[in-house]
This record gives sequence, C-alpha cells and structure tokens, in this order.
Amino acid sequence: MKAEYIMKRSPLKQESEDAYIINENMHIYGVCDGATPIIPFQDKNGHNGAFLAANLFKQYFETIQEEDSLAAHIMQANQRLREAMLDHRVDVTNKQQLWCTCIAVIRITENNLMFAQLGDSMIVVRYKDGSIRVLTKDTVKGIGERARLKRREERGRGFIVPDESVFADRKQQILYNRTLANTPNGYTVANGSIEAGQFIQHGIEAIDTIKNILICSDGLFHPVLSLEEVAHAVWTNGLEQYVENLGDFEYKRGLHPDDKTAVVISL
Repeated sequence: MKAEYIMKRSPLKQESEDAYIINENMHIYGVCDGATPIIPFQDKNGHNGAFLAANLFKQYFETIQEEDSLAAHIMQANQRLREAMLDHRVDVTNKQQLWCTCIAVIRITENNLMFAQLGDSMIVVRYKDGSIRVLTKDTVKGIGERARLKRREERGRGFIVPDESVFADRKQQILYNRTLANTPNGYTVANGSIEAGQFIQHGIEAIDTIKNILICSDGLFHPVLSLEEVAHAVWTNGLEQYVENLGDFEYKRGLHPDDKTAVVISL
C-alpha cells in the first residue's frame, strides 16, 4: 500500500483551513475542511475557528489507537470540539458562532475499507475491474436552493423572515445557511452538536476489490469535470499535477481558489 497527500493553501487565505489525516499505525487516512467563520474569532495564536476545528480532528484521528467505529470516533472528536469552544467562551447555542469542519475518513483493515463522512469532503474509489464509485454524498451541494425553499416555507407558515432581496448578499446567505447545519434537508458538518451523529454517512467495502482511493476537500472539485473524472485525472496524472492544472484553470478564468487537500492511496 502506498499513500501520498497534498495540502495547498488558497492564496486568498492567511493559512489553510484544511487538514489531512495520516495515522499509519491504525491505517486511518482522511481530509478535514474547516468552514470559514462568519463571526470573527482568533485564539491566542491567531487561528480562526475553521483552522482549529480541522486541526482538532486531525490531531484526534492521528493519535487514536482504539478500534472503534469511525462514526463513533467522529462523535468523540466532535465532543472535544464542543469542549474546546466552551473553553474559548463560544456561544454553542448559536450555530452561526460554531467552529465547523467537514471530514471524510477511512480505515483499512485486512479485509475491509471502512469510511465515514460529514459535509463535502469526499471519498472516491476505483475497483480492480476499472469502475469508479463515489462512496459519499456531498451534502453541501444545493444548500442555497434548499435554503431558499426553506425561507419560502417559513414565510408561508407565518414566520418573520427577511425579504429574499436581503439574501442577495453573500454573507446573509451564509449566516442563514449555518442555521441549517445538521438538520433534515440542510447539510452535515462537525460543529460540536450532538445532532451531527444522526447524519454521519458510513459504510464498508471489501478491500480486495479496490485498487485506488481518493479522499479530498472540495477545493479539488473541478468546475467542468465530475468527481469521477477528477479522481481518474488524479490517478492518471498524479496528485500534484492535477492540483497544478486545476489552479491554472481557475486562475485563467478568474475563479476564486479554495484550499486544496487530498490523500491518495494505491493498493
């Protein structure tokens, strides 16, 4: 088995809000993608909530040695995230203030590939027969439209909701979207809330059927290619080359690049 990784900070950020997980003793690998905060916060070292959340999960998964389920480990790390926020006097009853991170993580055993996920960090596998499958669902995709429908529904039920013109402002959209974290028809994320446990995607694949694995943050998503095509390009041309090509593509079209983090495993 061979594992490689990359983490490239977005030029628009002071530090990467992603993190990768490499725990060779437990054969655990993953990617975390902290959600950029809307409400300003910095710890004594100048780190924001996105950095702190992603790196708390990284530290947790890189040091565990217990053979518990990945979903259980996510919830243990999620509880530590809640405790860290309380230590920093964050109002954990306000979803807009919570430190958040997406996570996609796998564990390889002699017989199985186990996986678990929250958010839009994704896991893709290529089987030995050449077929490619995305194991996880991007729960962030389409959240803007689901949020709009939710607001329309709330207005219809008599709730006081600002006019839709208010949500033309990107910050107002994000503030509202955060209230939909870990709710039905919302999106999933590790944010210290117990509700996150209800929405963890997890599963098991037979390891002897798998040839390659890609775990990535949404920064590797391509504006044109499907995620299956992205994975194929990574496995064909190499991780660094794909990230370089994507960066060039974004630059030439004036697109805003996100942090780019991935782990690639060849079996």
